[in-house]
Amino acid sequence: MYQEHYSLKAEPFPLSSRGEGLFFHESFKRCMSYLLYAFHRGEGMVLITGLPGGGKTTLIEEIVTETSDIEMPVTVVDCANLAGSDLLELYLEGLGVVAAPDVSNARAVRDTLASIRQARRPVLVLDDAHLLSEEDFKTVYMLCNLKQKGVHLVQVVLAGHPKLRETLLSPGKEQLHQRLVATCNIDALEMSETREYILHKLRAVGWTDNPSVAESVYGAIYRSSLGVPRWIDLICSRMLLNAMAGDREFISLDDICEVIRDLINEDLLPDQVRLSTQKKVA
Repeated sequence: MYQEHYSLKAEPFPLSSRGEGLFFHESFKRCMSYLLYAFHRGEGMVLITGLPGGGKTTLIEEIVTETSDIEMPVTVVDCANLAGSDLLELYLEGLGVVAAPDVSNARAVRDTLASIRQARRPVLVLDDAHLLSEEDFKTVYMLCNLKQKGVHLVQVVLAGHPKLRETLLSPGKEQLHQRLVATCNIDALEMSETREYILHKLRAVGWTDNPSVAESVYGAIYRSSLGVPRWIDLICSRMLLNAMAGDREFISLDDICEVIRDLINEDLLPDQVRLSTQKKVA
């Protein structure tokens, strides 16, 4: 809709994880470096944490793209979709193992992965890993321990909410925690990064300052999104829709405040923002 109205090549703020212009802010780049470092080592486990909507899935998709041309197949399992399915079976299926071994037999699993490891170094990425069950964590531990001739057979990446770090530090998880070779958190954007993020996404789709945006708008978006990319995308998408509906070529502070109020009334912004606004009104 509004992309045609403003002659944009594509939707600049899609709610899917990837858009036309991937924005590499500081902590995102740091997490990318940690992952590549861990892949270079080829052993142990990597922990990536971040708030919902903060860019973990985007990071995973970028890593898959970055490694697509080397002999290191990355298998991504979304733990939100396990729903009672066996994690190990899903992983082997993702590797293209047709005749799956007895998954209860660690030696059979090791031999299967060893045959794959001769030509390629498989990587298992568990997205939404904070949803893993106790049994799943045991499977992860078993995979991290699989070796042949002293070489680790699987590289494991856990990506999830910040509470995942607490889980790995809890009693009973010491052995799993000791397998970590790198940990990092994708931080929310700072105020200046939020502005850069918005401009980067707009310019990536051919924005030519129509509609132009008042400087004060960026601060309002930052405060209402808490610097989380998913909320920024939602606010900016509605901002452009609202501007198109009013046939405006300039977006003012009043305009963005109207958009934010609508989103709060629709219960679409973070609880922290909604509660803060309610207290101010009261």
